[in-house]
Amino acid sequence: MKKADIIKSVVFTVMLFGATIAATICPDKEYSVMENRELTQRPCLTKEKVLHGKFQSEYETYLNEQFPMRDKCIDVSVLIQASLGKKDINGVYLGKEGYLLEKNEKKDFDTEQVKENVKTLASFLNDMTEDYGKEHVSCMMIPSKTLALSNMLPAFANIPEYKDVLVSLQNQLSHPNCLLDMTKILQQHQNEYIYYRTDHHWTTLGAYYAYQAWAEQTGQATPHPLNNYERETVFSDFYGTTYNKVHIQVPKDEVQLFHNPAEKNIHVNMDDGDFEADSFYFPKEASKGFNRYQVFLSKNTFKIEITTQAKTGKTLLLIKDSFANCFVPFLAEDYERIVMIDYRYGKVSIGNILSEYEDISDILVLFNTEKFMQNTKLNKLADTERRQQTLEEFNPEDFLE
Repeated sequence: MKKADIIKSVVFTVMLFGATIAATICPDKEYSVMENRELTQRPCLTKEKVLHGKFQSEYETYLNEQFPMRDKCIDVSVLIQASLGKKDINGVYLGKEGYLLEKNEKKDFDTEQVKENVKTLASFLNDMTEDYGKEHVSCMMIPSKTLALSNMLPAFANIPEYKDVLVSLQNQLSHPNCLLDMTKILQQHQNEYIYYRTDHHWTTLGAYYAYQAWAEQTGQATPHPLNNYERETVFSDFYGTTYNKVHIQVPKDEVQLFHNPAEKNIHVNMDDGDFEADSFYFPKEASKGFNRYQVFLSKNTFKIEITTQAKTGKTLLLIKDSFANCFVPFLAEDYERIVMIDYRYGKVSIGNILSEYEDISDILVLFNTEKFMQNTKLNKLADTERRQQTLEEFNPEDFLE
């Protein structure tokens, strides 16, 4: 026994120090494609950090994330857990028919941040309904795949519901009917391909059903039947962000575009001329990495201005997250101009945006509920005071994360 214990100790010590040496010699990775996130970099060594134990904690995280062949080790760990029949791995449910569904629980959210976000959004919507009229302002909350496709969850899985968050938001609105919860609409189509199996986003079909319901309920757009669109499958090899957490062998996803005549002759202007194009779709850019969802507008950025040939005299301000990227092409027939703002990527107050676009006629907020709850950068959405930003006040860092 003593010899066995000694051997184990020696092997463990060699592995530990070997990994530390390898991590020191090998260049650090800045980004994990597998996990779709930035990795912790080597922490700075200071006397204060060492005395308070912060350096030790940061260095442990750094070693864990820069561990040589870390992705392969994660793959092996997941394979072992799946072979043992586990249905919840790395915060992902292994669902039916190859669906991978995110396991998010209330403990994963900052309660105070959620309250602040609800207060901020309610304040913005109240100001907008006062300025533009309640018939011109709406807010769509899109459920997570786990809630919309609860029929795909394994037995005994917890179904996340955030009714209390939406009720709190609605209670703070001067016109509660402007809030549209798309959960029931999407659950009615849960046997259809409305969310990707391997990604957290909805498919273009899911976005269509939400667009149809929103148009019918608000009158802000004219809904069209499904056969009005020509479908094109641009990718059949999509493995999304949820797959990258578990690497379980499941069917690949397809990405479809829903074409309509109004998408022709549009102009896309990102961040005031930083990038311009004449299409909603960017298959070349999306084919370069794993994220095929980037075919829609190619990326997330602070401001995107879209000009169409609709000739309706209407301009839409769309406050959004990435779920809106495959939704916005449906709006091309109804708005001459669409101004998309994503506050995860900029700090300019919404008041300045309203001043810049005096022809805004309609307001739409479109968020995935869970992403809205997690957003830490919505404070500028509450600042609706209209004022022109002078050259002296302009700060280029406002447009950066």
